Amino acid sequence: MSEKTKLIHFTYTWTSSGVSGFISNISRELADDFDQTIVVWENRGTVFDDEIKEKGIEIVTLCKGNSHGILDLPLACITFRSYLKKNKPDIVHLHCSTSLELRILRVAKDAKVPVRVAHCHNAGFEGNKLAKYVKKEIHVAYKDEYADYATMRLACSKAAGDWMFPEEYSYEIVKNAIDVDRYLFSHEKRDAVRAKYDLGDAFTFCCTGRLSEQKNQAVLVEAFARYHQKHPDSALLLAGDGPEKAKLASMISSYGIEHCAKLLGVVQDVGSILSASDAYVLPSRFEGFGTAVLEAQANGLPCLVSDTVSKEADLMGNAIRNPWDASAALWTNAMEIVAERKRYDGIDVVRTSGYTKERVASYLATLYHSALTEK
Repeated sequence: MSEKTKLIHFTYTWTSSGVSGFISNISRELADDFDQTIVVWENRGTVFDDEIKEKGIEIVTLCKGNSHGILDLPLACITFRSYLKKNKPDIVHLHCSTSLELRILRVAKDAKVPVRVAHCHNAGFEGNKLAKYVKKEIHVAYKDEYADYATMRLACSKAAGDWMFPEEYSYEIVKNAIDVDRYLFSHEKRDAVRAKYDLGDAFTFCCTGRLSEQKNQAVLVEAFARYHQKHPDSALLLAGDGPEKAKLASMISSYGIEHCAKLLGVVQDVGSILSASDAYVLPSRFEGFGTAVLEAQANGLPCLVSDTVSKEADLMGNAIRNPWDASAALWTNAMEIVAERKRYDGIDVVRTSGYTKERVASYLATLYHSALTEK
């Protein structure tokens, strides 16, 4: 029996996010055919860790002390170079969102890794106006210098691909992979979550994802506070954690809606929160794609999303789209509209869409084997 192809997934920060969810879904599907390791610089832990390890996939953390974010990139490259000398993979699949991270593939090239995949999962930066300007200038400057280190270029959407790669470089769009069964509607889960948070018959909005400037939950909290004034029998569930948590908690307190707007923290079973809700809202400032919208549609939730969410993520073709920078009052108006819509059965559409973990993993395996054959 021949040895399995050695595949390393590298992502700079390992945390509960869409990227870690993608890696979890495809790596578990590929476990029978590939010898995989997930290598990260900074490890904050994810809700997927146990499932990944149950498949015999190791998660290796390179940072042994305190992380300083992207400032550690030179040290991360040195440490990864040492790791590659010992492990000699056939493929390094880099999951990234900025051109600076492509330096990881320079390390892989120097280590003579034959297949080096750059896979962009996002299309923007967080920070104030000056910080965003500086980050973008650096990103644009290094796109041309580092793009050649990849032998294969992938993106979750056209927006993400155009963001990451110079015009003269082609790339493949690889659909985001979700574990459909994880997000199916459940009456039992709905009843349990609504009882836990004392929701009663309240019409409940939810948003799932990292509590961050990117996801823009602050405008949702303000919009919901306005909505709640007119519709007292309403609630908001925010599932996730992140740097905006304290700010959002302060906003909820200042609006006096602690009884109906809940910060849930990291949730192991996101499907249960979707099932307990009646509408889904994602007001992101920027997105590479918007995988959480797929999850909400698998659960049958009417969706209200910002105009930065990829149109491809709207599988049902009926999501309400709002400019990300619209005022809270306009978001409240949009919430009024989505609240009139009913839950639907979208599971067949999601299963046949090509976004399932099985279909995406199979496509990636084909790309991997084709690339190795050409070497």
